Amino acid sequence: MITADPLKKLQFEALIERYRSQLIAALGSMLDNSDLEEVVQEASLKVYLNLESIEVDAIKAYWYRTARNLAISRLRHQKVVKHFAPDLTDVLLDLQSQADADRVYHDAWSKQVLVDAINRLPPVCRNVFIFRQIEGYSKKEIADQMKISVHTVDNHLTHGMRLCRRYLKETLGFSDGSLEALLNQA
Repeated sequence: MITADPLKKLQFEALIERYRSQLIAALGSMLDNSDLEEVVQEASLKVYLNLESIEVDAIKAYWYRTARNLAISRLRHQKVVKHFAPDLTDVLLDLQSQADADRVYHDAWSKQVLVDAINRLPPVCRNVFIFRQIEGYSKKEIADQMKISVHTVDNHLTHGMRLCRRYLKETLGFSDGSLEALLNQA
C-alpha cells in the first residue's frame, strides 16, 4: 500500500497534467506514438509508486529520467528483436515444416501398414472389415449385402480386428488404443 503524502500525490497529478504532452514531445524522436503512450504511462506509474522516497522538487526530473530510461530500454529491445527475429522465425519455420513433413510421412506410413494388415486378412473377413471399419456400414447392411448372418459379421469383425492388432503390434509395436486411433483416421 502506498503511504505517500496526499499533497505529493496531488502535486504529481498536476505535474502529469501540465507536462505530459511536453514529455511525449521530448520522447517523440525516439519512439512511435503507441510506444510513447505506454512508456509515459509506465514511467508515471513507477514514479507514483515511489513518491514516498522522492523529494518534491525532484519529481519532474525523476519522471522524465524514468520515461527516458524506459524508452531507451524499449529501443534496445526492438533492436534485438529486429536483429534476431528473422533468424528465429526462419529456424521456427524450418522446424515446423520438418515436423509437418515427419507427421505426414508417419501418417502415410502408418496407414500403409494398416492397409497391409487389412490385405493380409482372409477374403471374406477382409470384406466385412472394410465395409464396417472403413466404409461405416452397419452390421445388418453388411449381412444383407454379403448374404451372411449378423452373427457371422460379428465373428469376422472380431477375427479381423484380432489379426490386424497382432500384425500392427509385430510391425509397429502399437497398443490396442493406438490401433483404434489409426482405424478412426482411415
